[in-house]
Amino acid sequence: MDKLLRITLLLFSVCGMAQTQVSLRADTLEVKLAEQINVEVLVSTDNAAQIQFPPLQAFMPFEVIDTTAVDTLMENKKYLYTKTYAVIQFDTGQFTLPQQRLVIDGKLFSTDSLRIRVKDVAVDTLEQPLFPIKTILPMAKNTTGWWRPYAYGFMIVILLGLLYVLFVRTQNRIRELRQKLPPFERAIQALHALETKQLNEQEEYKAYYSEMTAIVRNYLEDEAHIDALESTSDELLAKLELLRDTGNLELTSDTMDHLKEVLQTADLVKFARALPEERLARIDREKIESVVKETQAALPEPTEEERLQNEAYARMRQKQRRSKRLQIAGLSLLGAVTIAAIIMVVKFGVVESKDRVFGHPTLSWLDKEWISSTYGISEMQLDTPDVLGRKTLQNRLHQQFVLGSLDDAFLIVLQMEHSKAKEEQAIDLQQKVDKVIGYFDSMGAANIFQKQNDYTTTSGIEGILASGSFDWTKANGKEQRKTYEVYHFTQNKGFQQLQLVYDRNDRYAKELIQRILESIQFKEQKS
Repeated sequence: MDKLLRITLLLFSVCGMAQTQVSLRADTLEVKLAEQINVEVLVSTDNAAQIQFPPLQAFMPFEVIDTTAVDTLMENKKYLYTKTYAVIQFDTGQFTLPQQRLVIDGKLFSTDSLRIRVKDVAVDTLEQPLFPIKTILPMAKNTTGWWRPYAYGFMIVILLGLLYVLFVRTQNRIRELRQKLPPFERAIQALHALETKQLNEQEEYKAYYSEMTAIVRNYLEDEAHIDALESTSDELLAKLELLRDTGNLELTSDTMDHLKEVLQTADLVKFARALPEERLARIDREKIESVVKETQAALPEPTEEERLQNEAYARMRQKQRRSKRLQIAGLSLLGAVTIAAIIMVVKFGVVESKDRVFGHPTLSWLDKEWISSTYGISEMQLDTPDVLGRKTLQNRLHQQFVLGSLDDAFLIVLQMEHSKAKEEQAIDLQQKVDKVIGYFDSMGAANIFQKQNDYTTTSGIEGILASGSFDWTKANGKEQRKTYEVYHFTQNKGFQQLQLVYDRNDRYAKELIQRILESIQFKEQKS
């Protein structure tokens, strides 16, 4: 009985297994390195099922880069579930895509494994030549636009200085306008301004009386010519009494009494911290105003001599103020120029600072934004301060590009010769060197000195360097010793000659030449 039961269960299990089928399929079994492979996991069942597909890690050693959603298809009463995995491999060789385990309705199923070959990618070193990694080349410090932050800072300082001077001049002008008013009108305006003062605390009363007595003292000093500012209250009253007794100032007894009362009250407020009523303080201001008005009426008319002296004194004061303003402006400008000069000397040194201020032709070339251009059929790349100008030659296979002349501080000439022959043509470099020397001689150069050396650029391009010097007489009659460096190359089935001629004592020429030579490149041409 037990044996029959086990056979029955085994049959049911086999039937259940037969109803569900799983498989693993790839769109290709042979790919190139890093090429994508689409792998499908398929499940076929008789009924709808709950399926747990394998995780991404199950595809190792392949890397899963993408997956799709489960695609369900029903055909002939069967359900077909498909899930696609995009995998990739970055090594070459034979690799096994392992069996994939799925859980379907709580039961475990396994697929077969797949054998996939990953091939290497061939590199065409003829069409795309490979070169060793170049060493790091030291580059000259780019000083282009070095002056901009200093110029902006200098302009900001100047602007702030101008704003300060404008503010001070405005204040002085307001003060001068006030000073131009007659002393009487100035005193009356100041007394009227006291009416707006608030009087609550003792300090406010003290300031009120101090300003009020200062107004009357300034008025008496300006109009009555009394040393009122340096006198005590008693001394001031005594001087006024003396002027009245001598007939120089006809003041009434009431005027003298009013002034005495106010000065005594002011002394009590300032030194004894007295606190009068606000009404009395306002009355004291009216008393001082009446003192000023009565004093103005009592003053004698100035003589013609006094009027002329006052006008001369006013002109002298105006001239002194104008001279002082000019001195301040000159000192400010001198200080700004001195600071700028110190900054330049510290950064560049005395000689280069002088060249930057007064100008230097080759230094200005170094400071410019250089232009990188490709010249001629040989496609020679060169960095220069400006684009070399093309000269028209009779032979179309010969090309010439020039920047400057022998009279200039620096001359750049690029000569190119090309051949239509398919094979490389032998070039007599010595003949080319002699031709350059002959050209200098025909142009009027004297005492020509010449030597030759092999030369290799920083990028590995080989050539011949012919260098030396000669005497040159400029159009203005001035004689100059010139130095020349002529570089010869035979690249891209052609001939290239780079002439660099400069003044022998030019301290910036070497840096210019180094920058030009480091930029030499030839575009690779396909054979």
